[in-house]
Order: sequence, then structure tokens, then C-alpha cells
Amino acid sequence: MNFGWKLDGQDGLDTALHEIGHTLGFPHEHQNPNAGIEWDEEKVYANLRRPPNRWSRAKTYHNIIRKLNPETVEGSEWDPQSIMHYPFTAHLIDAPEPWASGGVPNPNGLSDVDKERVKSFYPFIDDNKLPEIRPFEAERLHLYPGDQANFAIVPDATRIYDFATFGDSDVVMVLFEDRNGTSTYVTADDDSGTGFNARFRIRLRAGQRYTLRIRLYFSTAFGDTAVMMW
Repeated sequence: MNFGWKLDGQDGLDTALHEIGHTLGFPHEHQNPNAGIEWDEEKVYANLRRPPNRWSRAKTYHNIIRKLNPETVEGSEWDPQSIMHYPFTAHLIDAPEPWASGGVPNPNGLSDVDKERVKSFYPFIDDNKLPEIRPFEAERLHLYPGDQANFAIVPDATRIYDFATFGDSDVVMVLFEDRNGTSTYVTADDDSGTGFNARFRIRLRAGQRYTLRIRLYFSTAFGDTAVMMW
């Protein structure tokens, strides 16, 4: 992720956390349709039109005024302390109080609700208790949008191995290596909905522990599939 400028202090950390939140699938909290925010729209457009933003009316509408589709929203009713919430000065919001008269301050790191929702959507996985995938033994997968399959790999020989998925599902396949107790990225492949499936070739070391993760992203491309190493 390239921000294009130096991230200093708490504001810099908050900027990084906010953008990482987007990569994890979290939208802007101030666009939550359950928030009940009533904007003074013309004041918002005027405020964002000035430096340093210099946003167009269309960009301001897209990032501030526009409400998210209620059918796509999962999570809290409204969390003004969320890292996904922009700060707003007083009187840009007409309702509810106290945010109308007091504004919404800068977030100060992740809120308690942020942490709760992240753990809900991305639960902890104990890599020491995963099923092991072995050479030439296909593992059938039943993945739906957002589902992830996890496998342990402990090669009995140091050599080049092939990994591939089979079927029509649009998945991303990622390999990690256990390095002194830290799960470290090794390689990955995303079939990007092309129908060619995820596949890579990599040299693994005998006795070393690896983790293979397969996640389904594209909501209309799900169903039975399989993964195999050989």
C-alpha cells in the first residue's frame, strides 16, 4: 500500500489503519445508513471544496453524503469513534446531537467496536490444529463468499511442489511459512475470475511447517472445488 507521503504520529497511524480497514472490506462508518446522520449538505460540499481537500461535488457526495445500501451493511448501528469515520467540524451535521453542535473528533486508533468486528469477520485461526494436506491427495472444498479453507503442510522431502485448485470458484490461494513462530508470506495466486484457477510452483523444505489458505472472493462464482499439491 503506497500512501505517497510520510505518515507521522497518531494521525499518520490512523490514516494507515483507516486505509487498511478498507482493504479488509470495511466501508466509511459515516455512510452507515443506520447512523441517522442528517447533513447540512451545502456546508459539507463547501467545506470539502476548500484546501487541502479541494474535492469536487461528485467526490464529496461519493465519500460523505451517499448512504450505503442497507442490504450490504453488517456490523454496528453507528460507531462515531470508529477508525473508519472521518472527523467533522461542528455544524456540518444537523442531527443527531451531540455530533451536530460538537462535531465528530479525529479517531484515536481502533475503537472497541472496530476490534470486535474485525475479530468477528476474521476470527483467530490456530495453525497448529489445521488438517494436513499431503501430496497427490485432493482436498474437496465447499466455499461460499468470504469463506476460507486452511491447511497445514509439512513436506517429507525438499523439492519443487505444485499447488492448484480445480473447479469454477474464484479463489485466492496463499502460502505461508512458519519462521520462528511467525506466519510469513511466501507466494500466492489469484485466478481473478478468469476460469484458469489458482496455481503456483514453489520449493519447500523437508520438515518445515507451511500453511495454505484459500479464500473465495467473487460472490457469483462459488460452489464445489478442490485443491491438490503434488
